[in-house]
Amino acid sequence: MTPTPPAARPYDRVKRALDVVLASAALVLTLPVQVAVAVAVRRRLGRPVLFRQVRPGLHGRPFTLVKMRTMLDVDPARGLVTNEQRMTPFGRRLRATSLDELPTLWNVLRGDMSIVGPRPLRSEYLPRYSPHQARRHEVRPGVTGLAQVCGRNALGWDERLDLDVAYVDRRSAALDARILLRTVGAVLRRDGIAHEGHATMGAFHGPANRHGVIERPLAASDLPTRVAWLNDPAVRAGVSIAFEANLPDTVAWFERVRHDGSRLDWVHHDRAGLPVAMCGFTFDGAGRASLYLYVNPAVHGRGHGRRSLATLVDRAHDLGLRALDLEVRTDNEAALRLYRSAGFQVDEDADPPPGKLAMTRGVDERDGVVTHGR
Repeated sequence: MTPTPPAARPYDRVKRALDVVLASAALVLTLPVQVAVAVAVRRRLGRPVLFRQVRPGLHGRPFTLVKMRTMLDVDPARGLVTNEQRMTPFGRRLRATSLDELPTLWNVLRGDMSIVGPRPLRSEYLPRYSPHQARRHEVRPGVTGLAQVCGRNALGWDERLDLDVAYVDRRSAALDARILLRTVGAVLRRDGIAHEGHATMGAFHGPANRHGVIERPLAASDLPTRVAWLNDPAVRAGVSIAFEANLPDTVAWFERVRHDGSRLDWVHHDRAGLPVAMCGFTFDGAGRASLYLYVNPAVHGRGHGRRSLATLVDRAHDLGLRALDLEVRTDNEAALRLYRSAGFQVDEDADPPPGKLAMTRGVDERDGVVTHGR
């Protein structure tokens, strides 16, 4: 959704003048630090030293954000696929101290950003915002903001975007001063640098459902993560994979199935936008579907499997399915408890492979109430 330009406030002109003064002074004072950090980035991470990316600014107008680089390049051969794998201890220290943000002072001086305001997010998020959330672009994005001093990346997306809009409505010199003072404390305490179990904030994919799950179709960009999960011992133990997953074969599989009308594949995210599960249906043409569910091994035991399974049952109801079927290893006690708690029962009529148990549950097409059996 493209933001609509609002009426400016008298403080906005004063704020811009303060931005120029503060950014100019900070650039001069931090220049030796920026040079030292740039040299360290060159030695530890290689080139390029700076990270550049187009982001939407005031009224959604694009600009090029400049920061210090904190991650290694994607390299599946070296096992560098996810943000967690690409983030080095050096990169974490840069983010923890916010030294990677120093080059954004140039963005402030140019007028792309402000010292205080909602953080600039990715351009692809624009059409995903609700009208309320899109109001965050009524002001220039900031180096720091209200959300950053109230939890930073540890917040869920709904909370974070609500705080951005709250800043738009309440912006003033006094609020900016309080945010700047609290920013110093947040940086010294290193609060909310990352969401629990992840290197950074997850992507924003839109609003969550009633189970706290954000669902979207599986995409080619998810395949490296899928390979990493399938090769994790915890996942392999649960799904009885006898082969070593690799990216070329997974890409070939995806190209075969992406337009296959007999199946659907999704990625589930939590409220913070972090991927927590990959799942899908294969339809048998008689109102039934077989499901699979892989939970992110980094978040096992935190209820994400239960929430994803509840979402799949809702999806089955929406699709008008009669029943869902699955196979699970007989020694996977955690999965057996999960599926039984979601209404699945042993399918006595099925003939699963040795070491596996066939389970099934029905879906009442009238109101989504669970029924059992075929």
